[in-house]
Amino acid sequence: MNTKRLAVLYKCHDLLQEVYDDLEMVRDEEEEAYDNMPEGLQESERGDMMQEAIDALNEAIDPVETAADELDNLCAEAEEEEAMDYDPFEALKPGDKVKHKTMGAGTIKSIEGKYITVAFPEKEMKFLFPDAFTKGFLSL
Repeated sequence: MNTKRLAVLYKCHDLLQEVYDDLEMVRDEEEEAYDNMPEGLQESERGDMMQEAIDALNEAIDPVETAADELDNLCAEAEEEEAMDYDPFEALKPGDKVKHKTMGAGTIKSIEGKYITVAFPEKEMKFLFPDAFTKGFLSL
């Protein structure tokens, strides 16, 4: 998933979380108001209406919470997928500094096909690319 769509998912998640928090707050306040009513009023029509509102809020909260959780999971999966697709060698270009395990610091001269040429103070060397990095001969 690209970063633009992922950003929209995060925004939706945040909005759902805000709705969830607001619904939960209203429900908790309504429950507190109901619990603080005298028992006689709790059994009145007004008490019945308050209990119906509490039940309706509970029913509304559950799917919002589920949707927020699903988006949270989807975002985590997308981030994991993005991390797996990341190629650290894709951005390498001539002029970048690298380090050889015995030659020390060097500068990339060129990357052509499956070869990378690096200039060290003593000499210029050509390596298989990206094998020289994955096998530990060169590091970023």
